[in-house]
Amino acid sequence: MANSKQLIISKDKLNSYTLVLLLFIPSLTPIIEINIAILSVVTFWLIYNFNFKYSKDLIQLVFPLIMILIISIFSTFFYSSEIFDMVKDFFFIAKPIFYIFIGYFLITKINDKDYLFKAIVYIAAFFAIIHIYKTVSYIITNDEVDINLMRNYAGRGSVLEVFALVLLFAKKGKELFKFQSKYKRIIITILIISFICYVSRTVTVSVVLLSLGVNGYLAITRKGLKYMIYLIVAITALYTYLFSIEPQRGAPGIEGFLYKIKIAPSEIFSSKIDVHDHVDLWDHWRAYEAQKAFEQLHDTSFHSALFMGKGIGSLVDLEFSAPLNGEEMQYISVLHNGYAFIAYKAGILGLMLFLVFLLILYKQAYVSSKTPKVIIINYLLSGIAIYYMFTTLIVTGTYNPRDFACIIIGGLLSIRYYLNKNGLEKVN
Repeated sequence: MANSKQLIISKDKLNSYTLVLLLFIPSLTPIIEINIAILSVVTFWLIYNFNFKYSKDLIQLVFPLIMILIISIFSTFFYSSEIFDMVKDFFFIAKPIFYIFIGYFLITKINDKDYLFKAIVYIAAFFAIIHIYKTVSYIITNDEVDINLMRNYAGRGSVLEVFALVLLFAKKGKELFKFQSKYKRIIITILIISFICYVSRTVTVSVVLLSLGVNGYLAITRKGLKYMIYLIVAITALYTYLFSIEPQRGAPGIEGFLYKIKIAPSEIFSSKIDVHDHVDLWDHWRAYEAQKAFEQLHDTSFHSALFMGKGIGSLVDLEFSAPLNGEEMQYISVLHNGYAFIAYKAGILGLMLFLVFLLILYKQAYVSSKTPKVIIINYLLSGIAIYYMFTTLIVTGTYNPRDFACIIIGGLLSIRYYLNKNGLEKVN
């Protein structure tokens, strides 16, 4: 009996450590091959232990993502690709599916259902300390602060820090997870300082969207519409101000940040780009990548690739060698614009399926429940849908090799299933 109990405790710890590892490694190393190796090992372990109880909601949510993967594999037979690129693309496109299942499985097997939230906060604090240290080091060793160079050196953002800030500051986030620690004030201070040091449009908007989401303000209700109007008015006022001034590109301090905010819409959508003008090209790089992708889908026989894409392993031809990731690259697989990425791999059909995935996730806000924590989880899941709608436009979203928010989605679905099954108000 004692040995059986010891074994159960051992498995619980193993699952807990695995969750920490999966949240930790993508932020720690940019080496994609390491992340693929770890994901592969955990996925095989998941398949081997696929005898856990899961909800219909889980299958319904991942089904559109599975279909995107199947379509992209099928399309590969009609276009030639290198094996290495095919394998890498397979993991990029399968990653959100594996992560949702893995997050669900691990939380199902971990006794303390609050462990997911604790892991997010403590790991986020760890990376926030590293980020602050790097930021201070850059400022001390440079006479003039260039925000772009500082962000390249210290870091551009952290998904974990975004979720930690939402859990600790949003009203409903604090109700979902009551953070008990004698270091609470220190951790909160560290996270705030790190957030400021990122000087990031993506991080700022992500925190706002998820905070509105977890509070239920992104649902189409009277209160939700009120907060959406506030947000629209605030954005309008900001851009009215930005277009009344002339912030300079590459300017030090806040001026450089304001310039990046000002060009954000054209950076994503502008199709008038002079490739010979490097300033114009880099300011609109996301739009240029997407433009090349859709042009090359059109250039196929009878525009056939528009419907089902060019499959895994397909590469977008930039039509010149660009200095990317420290090397000259003309052909790229992953695009900043995730919608263009999905269309290139799985066509308009894949893009429609991805929108279905976002819609299913967003509709969770309208799922009724008598359990307060379940309601908050539903709100947060809905907020993640809007978060992904935004991040997919600029940093590939769920298909970003270093994004792991799908683990959190799986974990939230598991906690919700546990609460509904046991009829409990508390997670642990």
